[in-house]
Amino acid sequence: MQQDDSLFNPVLFIEDGPSKPMLDPLQQPYLLNHAERRAPLEQLEQITLVNGQGHTLVEMASDNPHLIAGQTYKNIKQWPRHIDTPSGPGYEITEFDFGVSEVRYPPLLATPDNAQAFGATLLRPGQYMRFPYSGLIMAQYTYGRWAGHESPYIGDSRRRELLPWNPTDLEFHDFAHVFLSRGPQPLVISVARWRPYVNEISLADLWVAPGDALVLSPKLMPPVPAPGTDHDQRWRLYVDMHNNRNSAQACRVPDGPESLESVTVLANQTVMMAPATCPRYHEEKHPTWHAVQS
Repeated sequence: MQQDDSLFNPVLFIEDGPSKPMLDPLQQPYLLNHAERRAPLEQLEQITLVNGQGHTLVEMASDNPHLIAGQTYKNIKQWPRHIDTPSGPGYEITEFDFGVSEVRYPPLLATPDNAQAFGATLLRPGQYMRFPYSGLIMAQYTYGRWAGHESPYIGDSRRRELLPWNPTDLEFHDFAHVFLSRGPQPLVISVARWRPYVNEISLADLWVAPGDALVLSPKLMPPVPAPGTDHDQRWRLYVDMHNNRNSAQACRVPDGPESLESVTVLANQTVMMAPATCPRYHEEKHPTWHAVQS
C-alpha cells in the first residue's frame, strides 16, 4: 500500500524570520531589554540614554576560570576534521570524543551565576548594558522541537535528515551573540566551558525564562601555553561555547507546541565569513541526554 505523505506534517528544524542591522555602537552604545515591548525585534533596543524610570545598568559578567557548573568530562579527545561543501573548498571543524556512550547536558536555570559559569551575562527586562559591538544584525528565528536532531556535518544532501539521536554541536566566535527568550516557553541554550590544554569540558542546558536575554561577548581560543606550564595554569585557560539547536527543548513535553520563537543578535554576513571572526564549529557524535527543567 502506497503511503500518502500529505497526511503527515513536515518536520520543522529552524526557520529564518525578519532581520535588521544593529545600529552604530558609537552613537547608541547600550543594549536595553525593554520589558514592555513584546513584538519581534523590538524588545531588545540599542540606546544612547535610558529614558523613563526603572531601568538598571548591569555589567558584562567577568571572566572567572574557577567557575564550574553542569556535567564535566575529563580526558576527552579532539582532532580536526575537514567538511566538504559542493560550492567551495569546505572548512575545518573540531571533532570531539568525550569517552562516553551518552553525553549529558543537565538543565540549569539561567541565573546570573549559572550564565557566568559559561561566559554569558543574563540581561533581564528593564536592564541595560554597555554593548560596544559592530557588524551585527538582529533576527527572529523559529526553532522546532526536533532542530537538535539534524547535523550540518554529514553532507548537504542529508542536511535536513531527521536523525534518531541528538549529537553535540558547539561553536565559539569573535563576535557578540544575544539570545532573547520570547516565550511562552523558556528558551534553551546548550553551553560548554572547554579547557583545551587539560582535555576537560563542562556542559549544561541553560533554561532562559521568557523575557530574559543571554548575552555572550566575543570568544577566542586561549593561546597555547609555553612548554613546562604547570597543570593549574593550563586548567585556567578555557573557551566558552554554545549552541541553540536545542532552543525548543521546553516544547518536548506532552501536548507541547511544535516550535518556539526567539530573537537573536549575531554577525552580519561580512563578519560571519571573515576568517578572523567566523564561527569555530565542534561536534561530538554520541547521543546526548537533555532533561526538562523542573
